[in-house]
Amino acid sequence: MKKDVFISYSSKDFDKVNSVKNILEINGISCWMAPQCIPPGSSYAKEIPMAIKNCKVFLLMLTSKSQESQWVPKEVSLALSETKCVIPFVIEDCILTDMFNFFLTDVQRYYAFELQSDSLRELIERIKFECNKESETVSSFSIDKISDIETWLISKERNALNREFSIFLTKLKKMYKDNPNAEMIETWVDKYAVEQYTIRTVMESLDKCSIYLTGVAETKIQLAVIYIHSGVKKYIKDARNLLNSAIKTYLNQSVYDDVAFKRIVYSKWLIAVTYKQERNFGYANELCEDLIDCINDENQIFEVPYTDSLLLPQRELIVINKEEIMSDFLLIHMDDISMNPKELFYTQRRLLELYILNNDFEKAKGILPELLSSFDRCKSFVDEIYHVGLYQNLFEYYSYVGDKQSAEKYYRMALENAKRNYWKGKEKKLENLKQVFE
Repeated sequence: MKKDVFISYSSKDFDKVNSVKNILEINGISCWMAPQCIPPGSSYAKEIPMAIKNCKVFLLMLTSKSQESQWVPKEVSLALSETKCVIPFVIEDCILTDMFNFFLTDVQRYYAFELQSDSLRELIERIKFECNKESETVSSFSIDKISDIETWLISKERNALNREFSIFLTKLKKMYKDNPNAEMIETWVDKYAVEQYTIRTVMESLDKCSIYLTGVAETKIQLAVIYIHSGVKKYIKDARNLLNSAIKTYLNQSVYDDVAFKRIVYSKWLIAVTYKQERNFGYANELCEDLIDCINDENQIFEVPYTDSLLLPQRELIVINKEEIMSDFLLIHMDDISMNPKELFYTQRRLLELYILNNDFEKAKGILPELLSSFDRCKSFVDEIYHVGLYQNLFEYYSYVGDKQSAEKYYRMALENAKRNYWKGKEKKLENLKQVFE
């Protein structure tokens, strides 16, 4: 398929180059770029010469690495022999080798690493001009889809951006610990800036430019957790969008390893939780079942421990489906998690929740001593949202068995904790439960 532009680059510069490609395409310029445009089963040696011959503009992404590349010099040589319009786009302050000095004699260059430069706008204008040359009339065109921040991002070192987000994430976690009010966190985030741009604008522009950074993904996951914990309806959809974006980042990393896999599992589980919060149990159930299949497939490669993967969706499913078979499955794996007090507590609490849902109060009574023991061992390391969850479960259990004094005690503990942490959704749920039992 013919494209406007053939992009020649070193694979070591993929992130920067891909962000430029994305901006070109949102400005109506079609691009050919390996490896995305190499058909399955075909070879570079076959597809690259054909793509160069069929393009209108040859865009050379010039860096020290591209000059050392095995393919780039060959591509430039072929483009020149085909009398293509060669445009060097310099994305790194580098010295030209003798070979590239010879290739690019008297060829105009565009310098993207200079922050004050309008080179990206000029590049788009030049490419559109060259692409329209073949027409009898050169149509007018505008470049209003590119912003200053996109030019700034392309010039910014990826490690420097990741550091900025690591600093922000540390501050965000401290801010939330000191004042767990989602609305106040939201206001603070809106005002937080990286150089001249707000952090939200930077995140949106990174997505638009297809720049994928783990620091950004972790920031989005943390924000999603804050929104989910708040229980406020208006934040739930925002949480899902953030989590889906984080998953996309991990899937597009140059290295897909067990760390990325575990973060994807965690994010997908959180998405299922958001649907459960909206009482869309069918879809939450479907997501958890799909996630279990995904984990089983991926674990043939990564062999991630049971406690780091399958526990999350399986614990969710036993409550959504109220299935004893799932609880039996978890009990089989208790030895795998017995040395981890936090995971033991999380699992035992889910089992208690299941037994209460199924009116099996004998089993609920039987698990209580072990559950309270594991909670005592780990409660200082567990987020307070899970304290509220346990106190709510205990309030329900003692209400069902007729122990009003204990029920009132745990209701009061749950409600006070929820109010202290501004968890409006939890407050409302507790108040509704109180009315049911009264």
